[in-house]
Amino acid sequence: MSEIPPKKKTSKIRIFVDLFFFALMILVLVPQTTGIPIHEWGSFVIILPFFLHLIINWNWITTNSKNFFKKAPNKTRFDYVLNWTLYLFMIVLTVSGIAISESVLPLFGMHPQPDNFWTKIHDVSAALFMLIFGIHIALHWRWIVGAFGKLKFKADVHHLTYVGTILANRSRQLMFLLGLSIILSFLIYFVEYSSWAEGFREGVQISTGEEPKNLGKSWMRYVLPFVKVAVLTAVPALITGGIVRLKKKLK
Repeated sequence: MSEIPPKKKTSKIRIFVDLFFFALMILVLVPQTTGIPIHEWGSFVIILPFFLHLIINWNWITTNSKNFFKKAPNKTRFDYVLNWTLYLFMIVLTVSGIAISESVLPLFGMHPQPDNFWTKIHDVSAALFMLIFGIHIALHWRWIVGAFGKLKFKADVHHLTYVGTILANRSRQLMFLLGLSIILSFLIYFVEYSSWAEGFREGVQISTGEEPKNLGKSWMRYVLPFVKVAVLTAVPALITGGIVRLKKKLK
């Protein structure tokens, strides 16, 4: 039996990586349901499949980076900008999450003070991330359906052993991505010392950290966060899908 070509292995790995990323994303976007410790640890773990997703798709990134101002179709340009926007929001979410950490950093002897500026940045960037991610799903829906239709979980899971080879072959790209992420993280963090951040803090009453009252039935506290994620992701996905189908009919 001939060995499966690397391209097919990589395609199988991408499905598992994306599935793992999606499951973790849902988990970290509902801290009211999971609790802060799971939310924070999950937010660190999700960086791994996110970076691996970028490395697996590196050929697409480099090709469209070169062709962005040349012969790339408008749809591809839009998708390219959207993907980098998702990457940027992922960095913002990580930096703001670290700045307001209540569980992970205290384990290492660091105790960040409550900061309404970073809390607001974290909440807004999370909402925008969900909206953009919904559009991303709509643009790649045909690939998602086709890929999962061909997936045979038990037969294909062994392809994950190829992850090490991918990382070894893309070590330079991985180092570039890590370096870029670190630089952007520091630039985002330094916003804390800007006059804009100080003005925001002065205009917002400092939170007491107390739980709000009248939260309703206990089950709603666990269900409503999932509803919020579903709505913020599905609505832009449905709108984008409708626009794509309409454009195809008008051609």
